[in-house]
Amino acid sequence: MTISESEIQSRIDIAAQGFVEQVIKTDSGLAAAIKAKDKTYLAINSSFLYREKQLVKTLQSPKRLVALIIGSGKKPCIDQLMVTGDIALTKHYRILDSLDSSSVTGFPKAVSNEIDSIGDVIMVLIGIVKGFRSAAEPVSSGLVKTLRLDPLLANEFDLTDQVCAIKRVMTIEDLFAEISKALGGDTALTDNDRQAVAKAYDHLLDDATTEVAISAKKKVNSKETILGKITESLQIQVDEYQAALKEVQKSGTDPQALNEVLRIAYNFSTDVLPLVFLFMSICDLKPLIFWCTVDKQWALYRAFASLPWAALGRKEKLHDYRDVIAAARNHAFHHVLPFDTTVEVDLSTVDVRAERMRLFLPHGQKNQHAIQLNDQELIDVFAEFSRAKQRPVSTVFWQRNLQVMKATTDLAAAVLDTLLLIHQSRPKKVS
Repeated sequence: MTISESEIQSRIDIAAQGFVEQVIKTDSGLAAAIKAKDKTYLAINSSFLYREKQLVKTLQSPKRLVALIIGSGKKPCIDQLMVTGDIALTKHYRILDSLDSSSVTGFPKAVSNEIDSIGDVIMVLIGIVKGFRSAAEPVSSGLVKTLRLDPLLANEFDLTDQVCAIKRVMTIEDLFAEISKALGGDTALTDNDRQAVAKAYDHLLDDATTEVAISAKKKVNSKETILGKITESLQIQVDEYQAALKEVQKSGTDPQALNEVLRIAYNFSTDVLPLVFLFMSICDLKPLIFWCTVDKQWALYRAFASLPWAALGRKEKLHDYRDVIAAARNHAFHHVLPFDTTVEVDLSTVDVRAERMRLFLPHGQKNQHAIQLNDQELIDVFAEFSRAKQRPVSTVFWQRNLQVMKATTDLAAAVLDTLLLIHQSRPKKVS
């Protein structure tokens, strides 16, 4: 076993022990059962979060950790870990009455087997982010013929021979200002020039590409990787959310402070849930990563389960989590008109009599009005008004959501560390 494989083994030992310690804190029955025996086999499921088939396309891995736990002493301690694919679990974990030794794979062999089959594609997550790739876009203008994005440009902006080059992305207003400044006072951008530049700039930004390279070196700077940058961004969001939450707690009903909480929570839920689904699928396909992060996986599950689902009348589903936050955010951010409910106007005293009724409309035209009312066009205009659904959420939800965000960030960091360890343990390829 290599040094890196030994480190992976240690990582799994620590993660599994952390899982056991978390579980016995909340499951007194399990704690008592372990304490009552000298040795206990505990089978651990290979996924904890609710699996929504339309969102998680992969099948749960049948390879499950089994921990041999010593119950004597001040606290239960894992004596041995092994892997089995021969146990059906309907719950997150289960004590085994016995274990068929022929159906298990011990460590470190289980680790070596997984490293051998880990593949290269998963290493995309620890690819090194190089930056923008240089790109150019033609412009249908007499003053500017080409727009170019060049991260290696010496200056922030350059306009030479009708080629406009920028070092980094800027607002379109700033771009127009730089072009006008470079052209000088005698030459001005016309409306047609501005429209042509704006159209080309849109295409340039849409096609902008960040280059990523898979490092051949064993040692990789985690902060320069895709997942490293994602994790750093998540931590920034957590810090901002925590600060905004403190402002809400201090100011009570201050709408600005609450709106900041809603903004961050909404961005987090929409952008990060796909990442959680990715981690679930990765662990289905590469169970070694689940074993190395089982404590963080459980912490995320517990944080998610601690949300006040019963009070909300919802199930513990990631999709419902996103919907709850989206509804609260939409009501706050799309609520300009002063109505929280549907408005019903009594028309019994006004003239809205039906003028005619049309029957047997052609198939596909059933949505047309069968009954034509007086001033039908004006009625149709009024009917265009709508409102965001009102779904108030308690402060308790937003407070506990902080733990969900922290646990997600911790899981991302743990997956990153695991991938770096696996990368170091793989044999160097001969070119």
